Amino acid sequence: MATTSVANQSQSLTVASASTASPSIPGAASANHDGRTSLGSDGGRRREKRQLSCNLCRRRNQAADHCPVRLRCDRQQPCSNCSSRGMTCTYVEHPATIMGVSKQAAIHERIIQLERLVMSLIPGSGSNPTPKDAETPDDFGPVLRSLNSNDSSLFGGATLTPAETAAPTEERAKPMDARSECGSMRIDHSEQSYVGGDHWAAILESIVDIKEHIEREERRSCNQDDCGNVDSAQGHDPSMVSRPTHALLLYGCPLPAVQSEVLSALPPKSASDRYVSRYFNRLDLVHCCYEAFWTNPSEAPIIWVGLLFSMICLALQASDTSDTAHGDPEHRFLQIDLYREKTVQCLLMGEYTRGGAYILETLIHYIYIEMNLQGGDAGKDTWSLLALEVNLAMQMGYHRDPSHFPAITPLQGEVRRRLWATVLQGDVLVSVQMGMPRMISDWKCDTAEPRNLSDADIDHDTPELPQPRPETEFTPALGIIARRRIFQALGAVADLAAKVQPCNYAEVMKVDGVLHDAIANIPPLLRPKPMTSSVTDAPDVIMSRLFIQSLFYKGQLMLHRRFLHAASVSEDSDDFIYSRTACLTASLGALEVQNILDEETCPGGQLHMMRWRVSSILNNIFLTATMVLCSMLHRGQTLQRKDEIVRVLKRTRSIWLRASIGSREADKAAKTVNFVLSREPDGHSMMDETKAGVVHGEEHSMPQNHHLPAGEIPASVVALDQDFRLDNVPRSGLETSIGK
Repeated sequence: MATTSVANQSQSLTVASASTASPSIPGAASANHDGRTSLGSDGGRRREKRQLSCNLCRRRNQAADHCPVRLRCDRQQPCSNCSSRGMTCTYVEHPATIMGVSKQAAIHERIIQLERLVMSLIPGSGSNPTPKDAETPDDFGPVLRSLNSNDSSLFGGATLTPAETAAPTEERAKPMDARSECGSMRIDHSEQSYVGGDHWAAILESIVDIKEHIEREERRSCNQDDCGNVDSAQGHDPSMVSRPTHALLLYGCPLPAVQSEVLSALPPKSASDRYVSRYFNRLDLVHCCYEAFWTNPSEAPIIWVGLLFSMICLALQASDTSDTAHGDPEHRFLQIDLYREKTVQCLLMGEYTRGGAYILETLIHYIYIEMNLQGGDAGKDTWSLLALEVNLAMQMGYHRDPSHFPAITPLQGEVRRRLWATVLQGDVLVSVQMGMPRMISDWKCDTAEPRNLSDADIDHDTPELPQPRPETEFTPALGIIARRRIFQALGAVADLAAKVQPCNYAEVMKVDGVLHDAIANIPPLLRPKPMTSSVTDAPDVIMSRLFIQSLFYKGQLMLHRRFLHAASVSEDSDDFIYSRTACLTASLGALEVQNILDEETCPGGQLHMMRWRVSSILNNIFLTATMVLCSMLHRGQTLQRKDEIVRVLKRTRSIWLRASIGSREADKAAKTVNFVLSREPDGHSMMDETKAGVVHGEEHSMPQNHHLPAGEIPASVVALDQDFRLDNVPRSGLETSIGK
């Protein structure tokens, strides 16, 4: 991507709400009208000074928090700084210290209202408010604030519409059988794991004889390998042996004695220049800050150093193997491990749980690094790391729209919206991948959608956000906007799938409408179109289209898979034909995307430079689609499309077999498809023959995520379909001057 995003101008966003606290609570934090908080006399700290400089000078100094040279306001009207820029000044008005009686009374009433609400929620309090009297979470927000002042045909979807094929009214209102939706629990001597009913592993478990066959195969494999430390699926890939099994941040990392020990691990400036240039795509945008760091590295905040390490590590993981600058693969692995370790050390030394500048961005980068090292399979550590990310983002207030806080500049606010969109995407994607409920509920946050703005539309001195550009115009923010819309709908799907109480068909069809509405609102430039019509399109645009298309298919499968084999009320009609058709079409569509990626990410393909964005996230969607087709074929419910299903399963079997060299999940998928096809007259088993061809190099096309030479870890960081360039991965502060 040649363009960069507004995110490259983000700042340290440590600001507070312009709020008013009750003076009746001793020692409570009170808020100044300029947005700063101070402790009362009981807090043990002196009051902060009143703001005497003009608002613009104060904002400029906040935006350059680490700059050694700060602006001095001469407090004139206008001041010399603003006058030289042709701007006018505004100053904070300091009201009388003592509040008016009416204002105190109003605050007192609000506190009483809040106390009543809290007491009504305490079990056994003796009060049972009616739904009319009890406030919902949506009503709770204003109380706290006052105190703390839509077309499926685009995706090859089913031609039937929900209205035409919905089940009868009595069936729509009937709760579903909860027994089949409880998910899958795996318990053995070493672990206990659970996944929801919509997870691909639970679908596989629902087919008893296939499950038994796969378990026998796994036991036989284990016996053949003498239950060694290296899985049989990894036996032919030497790079798999050296991959770390746990996230350093979760399982401990040795801390250096001093910061200079961390700095000594940085590569030479010439090498760092290449990595940072690759990451940002335009090094000149951060030239001032970056050069300032190399002038005096010891003065940089330790978290800023961690952000730099994470950028270099991601650049290495996403690098093209034809670039000889990275040396031999073994040296590259050692570099990645070293920079990963230093990123974690910087987070720990910077006390990342406290929040602050650069911390959330560095943590997100680190999670991408760990996901990268997992290859094509889902890693359990990612779920725990995501919890850290979500909680830290909410602790820093990213879940609340910046418009509530006057001290946040328009540029800072827009960067926060983009960063929160990234957190939302990660929550939905990783939760769905792990078969778990998502962590962020819609009623908890009100951060608005980012605007479609280019870099030229906004800077540090912009007094208010400009109007967004039309969505027919491509900007760095357009992909974030499109993904946020589909993820909002996918979040509603995930919430319904995670409900422990059985839902009825009417609820499912309502959420289905939400999903179709989201697809209809995708910007035209990012709507799917055939590869033959995308010859002149940029690879990242094509990749975004395929990713959004896959998410739609995933949503359809999560919604309708439970009705795939459900019995109709009447023998004369199929009450769930819409759901069955939607499942089949979504599965075939998802595996068509898999085939496109398998072909186009090969050397010479249109998406070869984007191959690192094919991750375990996408593989999880393809796994679900594969299991659904296997289930339909195995049960003989093919909706008169058996030949097409067999053809697609044969094709995906070949892809999974080649990917199974380095992926346990791919190995299990290949065995499942092979077992199902072996029962078909024209679907004889080809597992041993095909795998032998892969091992001995007889296959011409390399597996998805394995277009790299043996010994090189595939960089599969799509996580959240993010590109490690300035327009897609939100960052804060590389343009901020570095100082004490």
